[in-house]
Amino acid sequence: MTPTYLLLHGIGLSHRAFIGLEAHLSRHGRVINFDLPGFGSTPRPSRRMSVEDYAAAIRHELQTRDAGPVVVVGHSMGAQFAVELARQDPDAVTHVVLVGPVVDEKKRSLVAQGLVLLRDSALEPPATQLMVVRDYLRCGPRWYFTETGAMLAYPTYLAIEDVRHPVLIIRGQNDPIADAAWCESLSERTHDGSVVHIAKNRHNVVHADPAATAAAIVEFVTVARPSERSPL
Repeated sequence: MTPTYLLLHGIGLSHRAFIGLEAHLSRHGRVINFDLPGFGSTPRPSRRMSVEDYAAAIRHELQTRDAGPVVVVGHSMGAQFAVELARQDPDAVTHVVLVGPVVDEKKRSLVAQGLVLLRDSALEPPATQLMVVRDYLRCGPRWYFTETGAMLAYPTYLAIEDVRHPVLIIRGQNDPIADAAWCESLSERTHDGSVVHIAKNRHNVVHADPAATAAAIVEFVTVARPSERSPL
């Protein structure tokens, strides 16, 4: 069966972060790529949304589109949405791909996240920097910092233990936000997990190197069949 790939962007960003990845993955299946509530072109909610709220909104969107089971691909905070979607509705998901997942328990504060974000942003490729700046300006600081609280509150390292699907964690080799130790420890908490490090890339590897990211995802989906997941 041809897979359907669901792409979930991170905090402050929009579907534009995935334009290149969407193009590559569309050669291998259907791709769903949209702006999450409060980001990109979507209206800003009247209250702070939790990770659980985002997952519920994503479930509704999938039902509206009659998408069927998806390979969920989440980047940064989008990785939290992917984990929570798999927890809330296991039958809606076949595989889980977490790219640069957050939040590392050793960096679980606004100050710590701000410092690693600055370290990362300074060395991202110019085209990626431009994409991020445009999306951040559109998002605005008020909503960004409102949702940062939701991101920091979600215990990714605990929630992932409830995911029974095959899990692939992808990180840029030079990503200071989702470093190697954190990603390996997160993988160890899964029932069926693995980690891929993409050389010469940083946190926004989905935008900076969509070809390598897509290749890792397609290989994972081909090898890790949904039927291999542990029973609930």
